Amino acid sequence: MVFKSRFGIVLVLCGALVDCGAEPGTAGELAAGGRTSSAVQGGAMSSASGEAGAAASGAPGSAGQPLSAGSSGASGSSGAGAIAGVATSGGAASSNGGASAGGTSGGAASGGTASGGGRSGSGGSAGATLSVCTGIPARAVTVYVIGDSTASVYASDLFPRMGWGQPLGELFGKACAVVSDKALSGRSSKSFYDEGAWTPVRAALKSGDYVLIQFGHNDEKSDEPTLYTEPQTTYKQYLTKYVDEARAKQAIPVLLTSINRNSWSGATLKDTHGAYPPAMRELAAALKVDLIDMTALSKQYFERLGQTETTKLFLNLAAGQFPNYPNGNTDNTHFQESGARKIGQLAMSNAYGQGLTLASLLEAIPSTP
Repeated sequence: MVFKSRFGIVLVLCGALVDCGAEPGTAGELAAGGRTSSAVQGGAMSSASGEAGAAASGAPGSAGQPLSAGSSGASGSSGAGAIAGVATSGGAASSNGGASAGGTSGGAASGGTASGGGRSGSGGSAGATLSVCTGIPARAVTVYVIGDSTASVYASDLFPRMGWGQPLGELFGKACAVVSDKALSGRSSKSFYDEGAWTPVRAALKSGDYVLIQFGHNDEKSDEPTLYTEPQTTYKQYLTKYVDEARAKQAIPVLLTSINRNSWSGATLKDTHGAYPPAMRELAAALKVDLIDMTALSKQYFERLGQTETTKLFLNLAAGQFPNYPNGNTDNTHFQESGARKIGQLAMSNAYGQGLTLASLLEAIPSTP
């Protein structure tokens, strides 16, 4: 039985009143960072930043089809696609409009289980790709990237050097978002702001846009006063400027800690960023800003790969390997194309796992590299 409220939310009530064709225990798993709510047999309602979608299961044993896209909420577009036995949920909305881990998940189908991370599982639709960017929103939002050389765009004469923000747009649904990478080589949180690089980004922001903020590599340079920030004071102050000014335009800021350098002590990655990642984590908690902890994520990823395979992600090239570097290259801070793509994938898979509303704009559920 389907009811429609004055908010346009469609509810599917299954069980004693209506048989939705799903047997108990066959519904997919709904993963969320907190408790499940609105549980109904055979269907699920997702809740994220004021956006709602309804998902209903298909017939027993069938793969089902995507049935509905979530309605657009105030802070952006978040859809809930449905495949038989599959439910998606963005988690509870945080104060900036982004859903944060540990919040309330949307309804889980009867027979499913809730687990951490915000991921949805499948009950009988093996191999199906669940589209995250569903429907056609009123407009595609812009996802801005601001940061340093590890994120920035590079010209073709420097290929395969590539910042993680450069290919990031390929992960987003074209109808839902476009990525605008405004990161600049050699900048810190201080110099990017003081030089005016932030000004045109701020001016262009529209309600529902996102700003991915990653600084730290150059903030550490204490011998360069135009770049240097102190972690507990000026670093937090400049990051706060970006957050507050983005929010003033009704855009959604997301903080990302710095990616680790390819620096090792035996089988363990060295900590080269010191007090900067902890300072950003503290600030994210204090300001209630969504955080993607790339320092922790890249440490786990690189150590799982090991030093030899990790080195291949960075701009370490043999002589003659690429025309732009006839004599080869050694660089353990910046990425070549494969590394940039893996880092972007790592960030977005974590955003999805946390249930951040940013992930609702992705073309598909990203796998962890």
